[in-house]
Amino acid sequence: MIEALIVAAGYIAYWSSSPGLDSVVRPLIFVFLLVAAMLAIVQNKVKPIAPTPGELLLYTLGLVSAAVALVRSVDYSIYYSMYFLTAIICISVIARSVTLERLLDLAALSILMCVVTTVLVDWRELVTCLSISIGKSGLVRFNPFGNHPLLVGYVAGSGSILMLRRAYLARRTWERVAMIAGAALAWAMVLAASSRSAVSGLIAASLFAFAAELRFLKGTKLGRGGVILIVVGVLVAVYLSFSSTYLQDILEVNSNTRGVGSGVTGRTDLWAKGVESLTSDPSLVAFGGGLRSSEYSVIGFLTENSYITILLDSGALMGSALILLVLLAPFAALRQSRASTARPNALLLLPSFFVFLIVQCFFVRYLIGLGNPTALFTLIFLMALSLRAGYQRSLAKNPQPSRPTAAGDRGPLTAG
Repeated sequence: MIEALIVAAGYIAYWSSSPGLDSVVRPLIFVFLLVAAMLAIVQNKVKPIAPTPGELLLYTLGLVSAAVALVRSVDYSIYYSMYFLTAIICISVIARSVTLERLLDLAALSILMCVVTTVLVDWRELVTCLSISIGKSGLVRFNPFGNHPLLVGYVAGSGSILMLRRAYLARRTWERVAMIAGAALAWAMVLAASSRSAVSGLIAASLFAFAAELRFLKGTKLGRGGVILIVVGVLVAVYLSFSSTYLQDILEVNSNTRGVGSGVTGRTDLWAKGVESLTSDPSLVAFGGGLRSSEYSVIGFLTENSYITILLDSGALMGSALILLVLLAPFAALRQSRASTARPNALLLLPSFFVFLIVQCFFVRYLIGLGNPTALFTLIFLMALSLRAGYQRSLAKNPQPSRPTAAGDRGPLTAG
């Protein structure tokens, strides 16, 4: 039941931008997390793990944000800060009750459900956008359920990495096929949304995976993970070689408004305004304005950069610490992957998932939050990764006998 609630929280978050549903969906995300945490406590599944620096940072972030927002009398930021802090408490409990490996599985299932639902409901629009249709405002970009095209690319691009990881771990053919098909559909959604930032993130994640992570396949049979990644790489290479013109058109590489020389589609001007807003107020530099204080309704423009958003919301000290936590996440995950003795490696592609986020979040503002599946699962992964390292240190000091696991895999992926 706990796992089903985690999947439901990620799935329902996909609708948080839908017109008329946001006021219902966002409280539901919190309800699912709260019930999952309460069940974990009642069922005595919470492991006694000491707080870690990453966990304490997230707690401090919520507390400082609430205090700053209260002083500044920014009502929305006050409410969101308390919502964020309470959600972090729930996530802290969940991360002590469900392993990081299993949380990655559940995230893959949740985003697969989002992708399949999108294709089933909006397949006509998906086909239209993939056909490169031009409307009155220019290229028609895929935005199912009210999600901005950049958010579509963010969720689908990151989700494809999680689904490929699950395909690598799957023991049953039907599950492997389902996950690979889900990843392919997610890539189609990225193209239909014309999300160049997601494409950039996927390229960076792919290069990182091949350069830093494929070495972990040496101890496994090539037929499990190596063939999957090699086949995917060959298909992508063949696709790119035969469709370069199509990609240039659908990604508008040569357009006047979004192409080369457009200032990253006008983002450089917005980034400059964001930095100017930050440095114009010493209190912002010191403490930030509180979570969500950088919204359009407050500052009059969109930052279109997660790192500038974090600094505006949390200040130079706290914001830099949070950014550093994210930037170090791929390397922390990489270290734990290398230390893993399980085969197949259940942490494979987690470092590349973080690399995708680091690259794409330079162009979007969704990194820290609860309002979409990727942002929600990113917070869960950061917490679980932090606690996993602390658990291993604790176990090293107090070794206990443990029973062997089945290579980190629980068989068919179902939430229960």
